[in-house]
Amino acid sequence: MQDWVEEALIRQAIADGESDPTLGSPAQWAAITEYVNNRGEDPWPARRIRLASDCVPESELEEWLAQDVIVAAPLMAAFTSHDTSIVHAVVSVTPAEVGAVATWFAQRMGAEVSVAEAEVIGGGFSRRMWRVNLIIDGVPNSVIVRIEQGGMFGTDTVTEVGAMRSLHSVGHAVPEVLAVEETGAVLGQPFFIMEAVPGVVRLDDQGLDDIITSVAELHRVPVGVLDDSSRSPEEVVHDNIEYWRQMYRKYAPESPLIEHGAQWLHANLQPTGPSVIVHGDAGPGNALFDPQRGLTTIDWEFAHVGDPAEDWAYLALIRGRRIMDADAWKSRLANVAGIQYSPEQWKQWLAFNHYRGACVNLSARSVFEKGPRRSSDHLSIGVAVHLRFLSQLAEITCA
Repeated sequence: MQDWVEEALIRQAIADGESDPTLGSPAQWAAITEYVNNRGEDPWPARRIRLASDCVPESELEEWLAQDVIVAAPLMAAFTSHDTSIVHAVVSVTPAEVGAVATWFAQRMGAEVSVAEAEVIGGGFSRRMWRVNLIIDGVPNSVIVRIEQGGMFGTDTVTEVGAMRSLHSVGHAVPEVLAVEETGAVLGQPFFIMEAVPGVVRLDDQGLDDIITSVAELHRVPVGVLDDSSRSPEEVVHDNIEYWRQMYRKYAPESPLIEHGAQWLHANLQPTGPSVIVHGDAGPGNALFDPQRGLTTIDWEFAHVGDPAEDWAYLALIRGRRIMDADAWKSRLANVAGIQYSPEQWKQWLAFNHYRGACVNLSARSVFEKGPRRSSDHLSIGVAVHLRFLSQLAEITCA
């Protein structure tokens, strides 16, 4: 629970967005302007007094949440989401930033490095990303630069790179990491450079089947590749609930509905089988298809040891809902990978994904408030998307 984002910060972000297209489109900033102009008085000072003086019933908390969702509706309209059909503006990386990275990379490689072209890749939320065409000792190379954004989603470069390198070492289809800058000394944030994987996003039947197959293949990789602690599946489930609870507390004061969700999960969430390596964001947009290379999975910042149903529920019930409904996904999962869960298991793991979403999206508000790059999506995710996940969590855990 927290007071609203200061109006002055939002107004400054709107002004900054007029000169920097990487921060958001005119339509997004118009929606944010509508939000800040019409949101009214901040209700949280009065609500805090109520919370401190009495035990507020869940029904009243849900009423507050419903009111907040209505107020934040323009921000949901401003959210880019995971729509793969969106065409992002082509924006060049600033010469100072790309020059700093090229100099660092040349020193790291012990080679002569020059930049032929560098552009910002739109659509990513956890990281700023660039596509850079380099000349390394006279040979053209295409790479991707992934730059942290002040703790966005509670993820970090070291963990992501560790997962990618571990999976790459056992032959799983991930991009090769070429170099890592962990200190933030070059760009103000840690980053890493990886190979630019050829391929396109596919939403045809074969493409969707291949995504399912790739997730099933990931779940067959021994968990010891990432974690040799030999925890039981039950321990893994409860550890993951607590991991996300502690992460959200880092970015916001205690939220009664999130805390209630954590308690509900501890009491109800059960493993569906042995623990596996979970991608955490599996689905269209994070799978690139190339005729020669096949499917390569990208964006590994959420990779961890967990229950396979976490990936399947996220793919079928959240990430993939733009493509087909839940029943169609469940049928496809059964036909392609033999995945079948009871209605109660689907409900439990959908609740977990809503819980995780409610927790991690609060980090975007912190990124927006601290700056220096305040994008429209940061604000939308930190406020409206957080509220959407929290509402969906409450529908299950407060029923």
